[in-house]
Order: sequence, then C-alpha cells, then structure tokens
Amino acid sequence: MPDKLSFSKTFQALERTIGLSQKRHAVVASNISNIDTPGYRAKDIDFKAALNRMLESGQELDLARTNPGHIDLDRSGAAGVEAVEDKGEWNGYNWINIDREMTKLTQNNLIYKASVETLLRKMAILREVIREGGR
Repeated sequence: MPDKLSFSKTFQALERTIGLSQKRHAVVASNISNIDTPGYRAKDIDFKAALNRMLESGQELDLARTNPGHIDLDRSGAAGVEAVEDKGEWNGYNWINIDREMTKLTQNNLIYKASVETLLRKMAILREVIREGGR
C-alpha cells in the first residue's frame, strides 16, 4: 500500500530525476571529452521531455554498475532514454561548443543537487515521523 501514499510519488519522481540527471551528465561529459575529435557531433537528452515520459509511464532507467560494490541504481530513472545528436553549429573542426556544453553540465548539476537535497529532506521528515510515532 505504500505506492498509494503521496510521499511515494514524490520519492519516485525524485528518484527518476536523479537517475536521468546522472545519465545526462554522462552524455555531456562524453561531449566534452570528445572536444578534440574531428567531426564529432555533440549529443544530448531532452531532459524535460524524457522526465515527463518517465513520470507518465512509470518508466525506469537502466544504469550499468561497473563494480558489484556500487549502489544499484537500476531503478532510478529512465529506461530507454537515448541521447540524440544535438543541434549545434559546425566550428570548422567538430560540432562541439565547449561553452554550451559547460552550461548544460552546470544546469544539470543544479537539477541533480536540488533533487538530492529534496530527497534528503523528505527522508529526514519521514525519519522524524517514524521516530515520533513510536513515542
């Protein structure tokens, strides 16, 4: 019955937002790491559209664990969300604008941090309710 509780939907939305932010971070970081690759086309994830699809469909994100000791994040976001070629401008060498990529990285980082902070606050409230309920 926890799925019926309002905080559960909030937790799920935050979980998916965090997972999608992680995936977008990897895509943007890949763009930055390919700054010296001739002809490389930057990729991106339409964060807003992907998150809306995930929340409407209950879709989850498949994240790979590179080490069995890492936290299992397979349930934290957007399965099937694919990075698509970004509409950029040819700079004579490739399709990467480093200023634009750094801006995307910063924006994504803000979304991630805000989501994590909100999740931590929600968990603290839940802990307090549980602790006070036992009195």
